[in-house]
Amino acid sequence: MASEENTLEAAAQALHDAQEAVHVARRNLTAAIVAAYQSGEPAAQIAMRTGRDVIGIRNLLAAAQATRRR
Repeated sequence: MASEENTLEAAAQALHDAQEAVHVARRNLTAAIVAAYQSGEPAAQIAMRTGRDVIGIRNLLAAAQATRRR
């Protein structure tokens, strides 16, 4: 029984760690998308490069309140 409890706790910890990694990856991707957009790259090109759809990229940019740098 004790080993089953340890396995359950280990699995729960592994899931927590994976969720944290996903959050970090999303933040990093968002920052990279915003930087590319602010450098003048079109949303459609960013979408192609990231494998995402243009609407999703535009929504992300709007949520991040990203504007082009001048």
